[in-house]
Amino acid sequence: MARYRSDGSADWLSARGLAMMAGGAVLALAASRLLPPVVAQMAGSARAASGRDAFDALVDDHRNIQALLSEMVQTPIDSTVRRTQLLLRLKRRLAAHAMAEEDVVYPMLHDQAHKEEDAKHLYGEHAEIKMHLFTLERMPKDDPRWLAVAHDLKRIVDGHIRQEEEIDFPALRNSLDQRETAVMSGSVAREKALIL
Repeated sequence: MARYRSDGSADWLSARGLAMMAGGAVLALAASRLLPPVVAQMAGSARAASGRDAFDALVDDHRNIQALLSEMVQTPIDSTVRRTQLLLRLKRRLAAHAMAEEDVVYPMLHDQAHKEEDAKHLYGEHAEIKMHLFTLERMPKDDPRWLAVAHDLKRIVDGHIRQEEEIDFPALRNSLDQRETAVMSGSVAREKALIL
């Protein structure tokens, strides 16, 4: 409760008032960072139980990433603002997607599907993709070489996606039972929620 001064105004800057505001702020911050991953994990597990699993979500990500890349490589040289916007959207989408794959999918591919070399190869391609993103970010968006780097990035990403969708995702899916798939779906959703 607020204390009132002799002039009738409230004194919210008391030690108790400040402590309550600080406590509320800390609680709100903790909830805003902790709650989304927990909710996402539950939603991912529920989607898996209804027949839509993490593999479907990852393939959806692939289509969105490919659409952004296709749009990027079609930008005219004088579209520097548009290139910057597309690159930032791509980086954000790729960050969440890569985190889910690197922290959940690839370890499971390595351990459960026994595809050790494929997992290492996919990690390596993620590193190569990140280096291209770094180059695009640092390069002036009207640099004539920008488009060549974007095309090279698209080529790498397209090959990476093909490898995952045609070889590695089916191998991992076949190595998991229904419960493991549901756990993986929840874990993938949780990891993505940490970024988005």
